[in-house]
Amino acid sequence: MTYKPFDLTGKVALVTGGNGGIGLGMAEALAQAGAGIVVWGTNDGKNKAAEERLRAHGVKVFIQKVDVADEGQVVEGMKKAVAQMGRIDTVIANAGIGSPARSFLDITAEQYRKVLSVNEDGVFFTLREGARHMRERATKGDAGGSLVGVASLAAIEGAARNQHYAATKGA
Repeated sequence: MTYKPFDLTGKVALVTGGNGGIGLGMAEALAQAGAGIVVWGTNDGKNKAAEERLRAHGVKVFIQKVDVADEGQVVEGMKKAVAQMGRIDTVIANAGIGSPARSFLDITAEQYRKVLSVNEDGVFFTLREGARHMRERATKGDAGGSLVGVASLAAIEGAARNQHYAATKGA
């Protein structure tokens, strides 16, 4: 018998950046607890590998290629996720990027704006659309849900050559 510290059977969680690292770890833990899983990621290979790994837990899995920095993709992605899964109970805005610049002094405005758009705008768009769905469900008598924004230790402790990432994660 598998130990389950909690049972999420019948619930659905959406994890941005859930195709690797901490995001995949969270998605996997939720799947082990019985939740259906939606993963948003931009890397096709990592998406496919995550899908196989998550399906092994016997839950419904829906993988989408969604760039959270693109408001339109987030809006459409949430609509498709709800249509496919029937509901979203938990939204975890985990996706985040750094810059390829080797030094804070070398980061370009374009690189910085890309980090901002994923790490700040992406969280806003994702959580807003999740909240809209949850509010709509609540008006039909099905209240509840969780919105989670994932930061980083960099949000509270700066790191050399990572000032831009720390600033966006702190936000």
